[in-house]
Amino acid sequence: MAPQERTLRLYGTASDKEQLAWSWVEEQLESAGTYWLVAQSTGHPHPRPVWGIWHGHRLHLSVGSPTLRRCVDQDPRVTVHLDSGTDVVLVEGTAGRATEREIAGAAIEAYNAKYDWDYRVAQYGELVVVRPLRVLGWRTAGWAGRDSFQATGCWQFDSPSGPSAR
Repeated sequence: MAPQERTLRLYGTASDKEQLAWSWVEEQLESAGTYWLVAQSTGHPHPRPVWGIWHGHRLHLSVGSPTLRRCVDQDPRVTVHLDSGTDVVLVEGTAGRATEREIAGAAIEAYNAKYDWDYRVAQYGELVVVRPLRVLGWRTAGWAGRDSFQATGCWQFDSPSGPSAR
């Protein structure tokens, strides 16, 4: 089931730009090599680039930093964004451990295929699962996006466990 489409608000006003296709957003999430995970911490936000996959409407991320893992354990609210500042995808959600063993195993298989890697939980720890609450996306034109928004999108999930059915 696909997430529920919402109107993105730009500077407090509903966007009148072309609606991005959810398939474009998923393509960006699937093909990204690096995901920037931003977690809360006691001193300041803690952003780090990590590897991961988009699998089953969730991000599965390899978080090696003990500091970042502690931040996520203390406050699971996170934001994840990709590298581009002009073709933007942001995932806002909660992070934690996979609850279903078969999903965790399938995610590691997909991760290994994507990165041509041999991810070992015993060595690297469990993948951190980000369950989206909201996904935002936009495409801009011109250098650094200075020619404004071309297409926008916002998708809402009912809960961290799955897409909205509203």
